[in-house]
Amino acid sequence: MTSYWDELCQAEELAYFKGDMVLDSPESYTAEEMWDVVMEMFEATIAVQDAMHEDFMSHIPEERQALLDACVGSGTASEEWWKNTLLGYEEMPDYPAQITGGMAAQ
Repeated sequence: MTSYWDELCQAEELAYFKGDMVLDSPESYTAEEMWDVVMEMFEATIAVQDAMHEDFMSHIPEERQALLDACVGSGTASEEWWKNTLLGYEEMPDYPAQITGGMAAQ
């Protein structure tokens, strides 16, 4: 049985495979077909990133901080990318309450 996460990743891989095919032989595709492939790639990536965010936010604040630290420390993407993807902010929040969902001690 395939998990939801596996299905999302497979859909993204297929979309990017189609994109590679278009790049390898653009003369074989109409502009509309190329657009459809680009949109499939975009939608598949957004679905994966949304699932990452939802999973991340399902953890308690301490686990979220540890997961965020591990992801940033992995070097697979920039700190800004991880924070934007996992926290869902266009810009990094200014204070811990935005990360943890709680109020900072005063």
